Amino acid sequence: MKTGVINNNRTFKSNSTIFLLCLFLAWFFVSCKHEEEVNPPSINLIVESWCNNDGDTVAIGKPIRFKVQAEGQDENITNFTVKKLYDGNVKTVVDSGLNSPGFVTNLTFYQNVEDKVEWEFAVMDRNRGEAKVTLTIFKDPNSTYGGIYEFSNIRMGYQLNNTNGHFFLPLLNKVYFEDSAALYQDKVDFLTYFNWKDNNGVLEPSPTFSSPGEEATASGELYSIYYPFLGNWSTRNFTKYDISIHSGLTAEAFNNAHNDSLLIVSYDNVWGKKKYKWATSGTLIPFQTAAGKTGIILVHQADLDTTGSVLFSMKIQM
Repeated sequence: MKTGVINNNRTFKSNSTIFLLCLFLAWFFVSCKHEEEVNPPSINLIVESWCNNDGDTVAIGKPIRFKVQAEGQDENITNFTVKKLYDGNVKTVVDSGLNSPGFVTNLTFYQNVEDKVEWEFAVMDRNRGEAKVTLTIFKDPNSTYGGIYEFSNIRMGYQLNNTNGHFFLPLLNKVYFEDSAALYQDKVDFLTYFNWKDNNGVLEPSPTFSSPGEEATASGELYSIYYPFLGNWSTRNFTKYDISIHSGLTAEAFNNAHNDSLLIVSYDNVWGKKKYKWATSGTLIPFQTAAGKTGIILVHQADLDTTGSVLFSMKIQM
């Protein structure tokens, strides 16, 4: 009897050990299989007739166009970046968070002064899987800086100003009220309004530069309060304002600029936002219009009430 108990115990322990070993092996193989089946996202550059190709040469200030396709495999894509790599520098020009199974997007940038740039397009999915694709664009060595339009002492009124127009059309060198501006919607790149905005916890008066395309959906205060008629426009140009602080960009440099070299290097697309707030006296504002024209605004004087106006000079690419 005693010997039988011992044998039974040994048999039980042996069976238990085999069972646990089987469980471990099953878990191990399932885990390995799971790891093997984790697929990163994919990203590709689609080449069409209007797209730039690897090795293209582009003149300063001219557009560079890409078509990007990305797909998540096991998880949705959560981040998309575009970077410029040149002379040992890395500059992020797009950093977009999203939650998408995939996308196709058309992108337009403009050739800057760098001789050679490697453009890197990358995506990351929810698993932190990554994929990227690159190509190289060269600056045309024969390209020269272009001409600019120079406008001095332009005065635009805020939303309740009945004396000065609210819209500036640089191609016509005109400041218009609603009725005239509506006739030239495709040429309206700038507008102004006034409100109070929070600035690091402090409510401050905010003379603001914007454009008819401030919001793609035509929603928000611009369309519901300041200029409601913009919602009926068929063309609403979107101007981007560089909100970063530019060391080295001075009023003296602005006044001495008579070609587009300063304009090109001053605008940073990654900082290009839909409006520029707190545009008070002395503010310098690089911008880029819907047509890709870069420029700089120098604010001379800005009233601090809704019936007032802003006085400024502007230089913009031809």
